[in-house]
Amino acid sequence: MKVVIVMGSPRKKDSFNVCKEIENNLKLHNQDVEFDYIFLGEHHIEDCKGCMLCFQKSENSCPCRDDLNDLKKRLFSADGLIATSPVYAYQVTAQLKRFIDRMSYLFHRQELVGKPALIAVTTDGGGSKQVYKFLKMTLSGWGMDIVGDVQIISPTYFKDRLPKSAFGYDEYYHEQNSKKIKKISKHFYNRLSATQKRQPAFYDVFMFNCLRSKTYTSKVDRAYWEEKGWLNADYFYQIKMNPVKRIFGRAMKGFIHLVGARYLEK
Repeated sequence: MKVVIVMGSPRKKDSFNVCKEIENNLKLHNQDVEFDYIFLGEHHIEDCKGCMLCFQKSENSCPCRDDLNDLKKRLFSADGLIATSPVYAYQVTAQLKRFIDRMSYLFHRQELVGKPALIAVTTDGGGSKQVYKFLKMTLSGWGMDIVGDVQIISPTYFKDRLPKSAFGYDEYYHEQNSKKIKKISKHFYNRLSATQKRQPAFYDVFMFNCLRSKTYTSKVDRAYWEEKGWLNADYFYQIKMNPVKRIFGRAMKGFIHLVGARYLEK
């Protein structure tokens, strides 16, 4: 069992320490879990050029020549993902945003469907919710199974942390969030070792049908979705779904087909 940790931070400090804590808790359940840390700041990843070749032709048509293909192999070979970033100007770091930009084709042709994912965000104060929401949207767009999130105010969680901030260390805050990390680590391990896929939430069904709209604007995407059997499906994988969710999804599908068919007629 292998977990890839995509480290958005340019430093091995708060976000790294939170992930190490998750790792230690996971190993309480299984010592054989392998952890592969991808420190994005240590790799050469070029900026997206906006050429849209990955959308129109194939991700293999990307003109950038850097370390991304090797990182993709490590990511795709994993059984689960932890995506982590400190808050920089109420967003993820530039390193993580560059990586996500270059992986944009995964919003069109999902290669990580159903794999469990955790989100870990650290901050010196605010902004963690905004970063979490962005990462949730991204990983959901990749078709992943988001198990949960950890949002940590670093100076309140880590004792004797430097530099100091307006938020001081709080033992109660530390204990409560340490318990949350233990709980979510166990939940993550259970999802990693589960034999059955998770029941999608309304958010997942909504995202699935929004993503389906890409098949009307790209022949490459349509061919991929057709090959996967997703074009007329209720979700990425077959599962007994709540009737209300199924009706909601099929209503969205009908609306998207109506709009998409008009687009194709132009």
